[in-house]
Amino acid sequence: MLMRELNILFSSILYFTRLPLPFKVEYRKENQQLALTWFPMIGFIVGGLGALVFWLPHLYLPQSVAVIVSLGASVLVTGAFHEDGFADVCDAFGGGYSKDQRLKIMKDSRVGAYALIGVVLLFALKIALLIEINALWIPVILITSHVLSRWSTLIISMGWSYARPTGESKSRDTSHPISWMRFFWATVLGFSPLLLFESWWVLVTVPVVTVFSLLSGKWFQKRIGGYTGDCLGAVQQVNEVLVMAVLLIGVG
Repeated sequence: MLMRELNILFSSILYFTRLPLPFKVEYRKENQQLALTWFPMIGFIVGGLGALVFWLPHLYLPQSVAVIVSLGASVLVTGAFHEDGFADVCDAFGGGYSKDQRLKIMKDSRVGAYALIGVVLLFALKIALLIEINALWIPVILITSHVLSRWSTLIISMGWSYARPTGESKSRDTSHPISWMRFFWATVLGFSPLLLFESWWVLVTVPVVTVFSLLSGKWFQKRIGGYTGDCLGAVQQVNEVLVMAVLLIGVG
C-alpha cells in the first residue's frame, strides 16, 4: 500500500514537473489516474524551490530582480506546464466561436495574440503583487499560492467531466476524478500552508479560489462541454495570482 502510494507521488512529480528522480519509477496507468491526489504536494515542491531561489538573490539584489528570477525558476521546474495551459485557453476562448474551434485551438502548438497578451499580463500581475509584498513574507506566500492554487483545480476535476473523447490528449490519464477520500486528504494537504500565518485573513483565500474554480467549471462546461488539461492550468494560474492578491491585502 505504501509502495503504491509512493509510486503515485513519484509519478505525479514526473508528470507535473521536469525534476529528475535518482531512481526508476514504474509506470502504471491506474496509478497515473490518481496523480492529482498529490497535486498540492507539487505546489510545495515548486513553491519551495521558488522561495529558495527568491531568498538567495534577495540577499544581494533588489526585490524586483529576486522576484523575476524566482518566477523564472518556477517556470523552468514545471516546463511552463500551467502557463502553457493558460495561454492555450486565452487563444481558444478569445478566438474560438464554437466548441470544436476552441478544442482545436487548444491543441494547436502555435501562439496567438490572445495567448501572448494574456501571459504578459499574467506575469506582470505576479511581479507587481510580489514587489509590493514584504520580502519576509514572500517565501511563505509563494508556497501558499502554489499549493492552494493547485488544490483548487481538483474542484473542477471532481465536479465536471473531461471535454475530449478518450485518447485525444496526454492529460487523459489524469482527467478522471479521484475518490472523495483522496480529495479529503488532498484538501488537508492543500490547506496546510495556511497554518504558517497568524492572521485570520489568510482564510479568505479558500472561498476566493473555490468560487473562482466553480465559476470557471460552469463556464468551461457551457462553452466546451467540460474541461481539459489546459483549463486546469489556466485556473491554477489565475488562482495563484488571486491568492497573492488576497495575502498582499492581509499580511503583505
